[in-house]
Order: sequence, then C-alpha cells, then structure tokens
Amino acid sequence: RNMGQQVCPALRPRQSAQRHMDEIELARLASAQPAQPRLDYDPAPCACAPCSAYRACVSPMFLVVWGIVAVNYLPYVVWYPLRTASWSCCIVVFHALVGLLLASYLMTVFTDPGTVPPEWHRAVAADRRLAADHRYCTKSGLYRPLRSHYCSVTRRVVLNLDHFCPWVVNAVGFYNRKFFVLFLLYTLLSCSWVLLTLLPSLLDVGALLAGDAPSPLPSPLHSTAAVRHRAVAGRSPHPISGFGWGPNRYMVVAMALMVDATLVLMLLCFFSFHAHMVLRNETTIEGPSPRFDVGWRRNAESVLGRDARLWLLPVWGGGPAGDGVHWPMLRERRSGSGASDDLEDGHHHDDGRLLSRGDESSSEEE
Repeated sequence: RNMGQQVCPALRPRQSAQRHMDEIELARLASAQPAQPRLDYDPAPCACAPCSAYRACVSPMFLVVWGIVAVNYLPYVVWYPLRTASWSCCIVVFHALVGLLLASYLMTVFTDPGTVPPEWHRAVAADRRLAADHRYCTKSGLYRPLRSHYCSVTRRVVLNLDHFCPWVVNAVGFYNRKFFVLFLLYTLLSCSWVLLTLLPSLLDVGALLAGDAPSPLPSPLHSTAAVRHRAVAGRSPHPISGFGWGPNRYMVVAMALMVDATLVLMLLCFFSFHAHMVLRNETTIEGPSPRFDVGWRRNAESVLGRDARLWLLPVWGGGPAGDGVHWPMLRERRSGSGASDDLEDGHHHDDGRLLSRGDESSSEEE
C-alpha cells in the first residue's frame, strides 16, 4: 500500500508544471475574459478635424461665439472711460481669461477627436477570434474599439465619443475633450469676472439716468481715484458726465450682462457635470462607468494629459494619456467571503472589449 502511494521522483516536476497550467486556465475561465494579444500602436499626433457639409452648415455658431465675446469686449475695454490702476488690472485679467477662452475654443473646433486607427482595424479584421470579440460598425465598415461610438453628424467612428456639440462645430472625443472642458471653464470665469466688475458701475449709471441717488454698491465710478482721474482729465467729477454712454449704448451693455448672467447660471451646472465625469472617467453616452474609474488622478490624465502643469492650459502637451483604444479598468473578483477590485493596466486581455452587447447606441448629439 505504501509503495502504491509513492510517486516516481521523475514525474513530480511534470505534475507540478501541469498543476500550475491548470490553475492558470481556471483563473482565466473564472474571469470570463478570453485572452487576446495587445494591439500596440503609437497614439495619434495632434491633427486638424476633417471638414464636412454639416460642419459648414453650422459654422454660423462659430460667429455667434465670437459675437458674444465682442459684445463683452466693447463696453469693458473700448467704451469704459476710466484708466485707473485698479481698472487697468481688471482689464489685464479680462484679457487673460478671454485669451484662454478663445484658445480653448479654437483647439476644440479644429482638433480631430480621433477615430479608429487603420492598423488596429486591419489587425482585428485579420483575426477571427478578435473580430468576434469586437462590434462591427455597418455604417462605417470598421470594427469599433472599446468606448468608441459612431457619430451620425460627422459620419465617423469617434474614440471615446462624449457628444457632438454644435457650439464647437465638432464631436467631443478622446483627443479634444480637454479643450472642451477648458472652454467651459474659461467661459464661466470670463462671464463671472465681467459681472463682478462691471455690473456695479452699470447699476450706478442706471440710477443716475433715472435721476435717483447713486447705488450704495461699490463702483469704480465713485472711487476717489476715479473722481481724481476725471478732474485731471478736465472732465466733470459727476460720474455720468464723464461716462459718455447714451441710452442705446447703455442698453447694449445691459443686454450683454444679461447674457453673461444666463451663461454663468448654465455653465455652473454644465461645467460641474463635465468635471465630475472627467474625474469619474465617464462620458455622456455611457453614463456611470464604475469599471473604468481607476482613481481621480489616472482618470484626469486620460483627458488632460500626464503633465499636471499643463492641465489648465489649452495646449497639446503630448495629448491625453493612452491611445483611446486600450483602457485601464477595474475587474471584480469574488472569492469565498468577500470581493475585491483588481486594477487591470489595460495591457492584457481586457483591451478592446465591449462593455456589453446590449449597448446599441451609435451616436449622441447635443
């Protein structure tokens, strides 16, 4: 009996290796993720978004944005009569915010959001197993990587498509999402700055036009420096006489501030919504995606880039972290008494997988 229980020493290494292979196979089957090779390729460089007939049709929205900027620029810089040190500082801040706003806007408009890499599509199409694991887009004739969607407006598959925005005349995707978020941020800051610094003066002018007493709100028009500036310039110390605004110009400024107030209220919600999605690694199309939430830092890097010093600047700076095709994700493993989340680095068999076969959305428009 004892001899029957003994194993030949020469067979022990072979049995140990077989046991190890069985454990690997069981672990792979338990994860329900078929192994597949990583399809490496270099991330796309900064490129200009392609033109289309629809983009040409909605191009007037481009002029509307510039018109809103001009309506604020005229009263704040050109029409405002004071040139005190404090107001000069306000103008410097205004120019900085507007410059960042326009730079972010232009980068959003003209940066290609990214599409399916041709080499990735050819590699998937040449492998029957990979082709079975990816959804084929009949409208574009391409296999769609993970988190990519077909945009019916631009008529192309966009990597990590968030939505199509007519204000920027472009789809917001993997490579230009940073600039879209910065455009929202600096539009909010610019409008808020104009309201905070120009509205008190406008209220004082309105009271004087109506023949009432000046507003108790602090205003550059009634500061000691402003009165001294008007006296040195040979003008009356009375604010309205040196202001030089007629009723028509005053109405233009009042309407501009009403537009700014409306934008501030809208962007407070809209920017907060998009900033939250960036930190959670979500998109408007996908909604809550806890599987892709790999920590706020890595989530932000996938949109804003790896260099945190460039996060608030509308520059390319190497582009977002990753390639828009392979995505790090969390994989939940359950064992015995509990569950734990393991971080997939995006370099293994989870790459390029679809979230679910039930996700049939092909495009989103704002």
